[in-house]
Amino acid sequence: MATRVNYDDNLFYLMTLTRALRSGLQLEIDPEYFRDKIIEDIFFIDRTLELVYEALRTNTYLINRRDHLRGLMRAKRSFADMIDEILARRAAFAEHLETFRAKLTGAREQHVADIADIRTSMESTASEDDQQTIVSQDEYRFLFEHDEDDETSE
Repeated sequence: MATRVNYDDNLFYLMTLTRALRSGLQLEIDPEYFRDKIIEDIFFIDRTLELVYEALRTNTYLINRRDHLRGLMRAKRSFADMIDEILARRAAFAEHLETFRAKLTGAREQHVADIADIRTSMESTASEDDQQTIVSQDEYRFLFEHDEDDETSE
């Protein structure tokens, strides 16, 4: 049975989680209470963005795919920016996440690479679409010759 994926709502929710998490990282909250939850949320968003990307990457005939890819790029960019804040220690809570530095760096690099891949893919499909809709002069001539031949035979 086919399932319906609500890309817009899923991406909206991930963006909302990222914004809330980013705001929370600026607070001086107690790591004993919140460290595990924050790192779980970070890795949840990371995994889910990758799953959404994989679904959009493989489903090339999806209606509104370009719009969903744009939304995914925004979500990935926001998430990568949040990780940048952690890695650069611009977030107050960042010092408590230092043990996850290598994993966060890898996640950030993956999302940045995905953004570049999405952008390249969208640019190539846009140029393919443009090429498919262009009618050459030879095609016009062929079409008009048939029309003129039909009119003279009547």
